[in-house]
Amino acid sequence: MAEAPPNGTADGAGRELSALLRTWWEESARGGGRKPTQASLARQVGVTQTTLSRYLNPAHPLVAPPDAVRALHAVLGAPPDGLETALLLARSARPAPAVAPPAAPTAVPAPEPGSGPVPAPRPDRDPAAGPAGRGAAPRPGRGTVRRALLVAAVAAAVLTVGWTASRAVLDPGTGHTVRPAAAPPRPEATRWPLVRKGETSSLTWTVQRLLRAHGHTLRADGVFGPETRAQVVAFQKRHGLQPDGKVGRDTWRMLALPAAPGDRGPRVEAVQDLLHRAGQPADITGAYTAATQQMVRDFQRRSGLPATGVVDGETWRALVSAPPA
Repeated sequence: MAEAPPNGTADGAGRELSALLRTWWEESARGGGRKPTQASLARQVGVTQTTLSRYLNPAHPLVAPPDAVRALHAVLGAPPDGLETALLLARSARPAPAVAPPAAPTAVPAPEPGSGPVPAPRPDRDPAAGPAGRGAAPRPGRGTVRRALLVAAVAAAVLTVGWTASRAVLDPGTGHTVRPAAAPPRPEATRWPLVRKGETSSLTWTVQRLLRAHGHTLRADGVFGPETRAQVVAFQKRHGLQPDGKVGRDTWRMLALPAAPGDRGPRVEAVQDLLHRAGQPADITGAYTAATQQMVRDFQRRSGLPATGVVDGETWRALVSAPPA
């Protein structure tokens, strides 16, 4: 019998489930097999690729229902003892919605015996008004007029500001109207995040993959445990960094190897995973294809960087600093 997840919240269980499903997918190539792409895996499970990507993204998870968990377990050939744990996490992350109690009926008093229908109230009329004054609207006072003028002035000001902010600009070269584009974020405004022991996120996958790209032998499972920390310390000692086991600015700069079209291996897997985290669903194949290059260019444009299609230090920093989409 599987034990209850240590994090009892639905959010924590969802992240744990997503990390477990991702481990199944990453390890499906063990024994010489071939890891399926997310597109082919989504077809076999019966969901869209975008939905599957969320199932496998611990940083921004979508909780997979039990049927999808069973399908993933079967298709990926995951260990038998992992299914019960995954189903328990799926149920823990999907609490039953609370049902509001029915509202108590409002009591309506019964009419007293002998009472007839209550006549509708008649509008008051100025006793001094003659027959010609019946139905005439009352003359507004000065306060009413002032309030009406104030409301009209405020409404006009709001409309003017809204029109000014959203008006189109005429392009003298084409003659077409275009809207001013929002300024991209400044690259210097992003910072290298700090990743340390105990973290479970896409950034941990990135650290582990980059360590493997540098020749370190460790399991890439998305969990920053003792093994990962030991490898970080070894990397830091080899490069003359403070061996604190934490991945901060200086360690990131040494870890982040350039990646370009034609490259293969863990560093490319890290790029593709971070692009997916930033909202661009990508198959994590480890091959820097033309599709990967185009996604890198799109990300660079959004981040205010030169759209070279090559992942340099500034692009790495923007990727690891980008909030999950």
